[in-house]
Amino acid sequence: MVWIEGLLTGLAMIIFIGPVLFTLLQASLRFGFQGGMAVAIGIIVSDVLAVGICLLGAKAFFTDVDNQFWIAIGGGVILLVLGLKYILDPKLYAPEDIRLGTRDFGNLFSKGFLVNFVNPFVFLVWIGLIGYAEERYDQQLYIYLAMVLLGIFITDSLKAYFAGKLRSLLVTERLALIYRIIGILMILFSLRLFYHAIVF
Repeated sequence: MVWIEGLLTGLAMIIFIGPVLFTLLQASLRFGFQGGMAVAIGIIVSDVLAVGICLLGAKAFFTDVDNQFWIAIGGGVILLVLGLKYILDPKLYAPEDIRLGTRDFGNLFSKGFLVNFVNPFVFLVWIGLIGYAEERYDQQLYIYLAMVLLGIFITDSLKAYFAGKLRSLLVTERLALIYRIIGILMILFSLRLFYHAIVF
């Protein structure tokens, strides 16, 4: 059934390891489940927007080599800045001292949204899924895509939940080390985007 395949496709996205994963983990470790969910909501909103853009005929734009160059450069700069921030300013707060305020929620939402939205690979994945669903399901295209999005949101919510549970077990110094590791990984992903922009 279309809804089952769509949901399973979304759940299968859990195997993808990218910058959004580390953004979500960092937020969950610092703010707990609510912080992770703020990032997860930002991610899913950007995915919904990406799907809408692709459905409106933006395939040619995102598969154009020149456009991919600038999108990759922009995404690389954002990831590089975030990575350097996590390394140089890991925020050594004890978990119990942190409370998620409205401003924090907005910042985390924006991080989740931007880190996902500026990644050109996200659009290429959705273009591929839309092409597959149009050929296989035709009239049920929107059901398939909605279930994929639901599956992605479920997996991101689970990541936020379990990462949030871990934070109480980690002392401040270990959290700082984890943030710096996440920062290094972010920088590596930014270099990957720069490489993609230059080579392809």
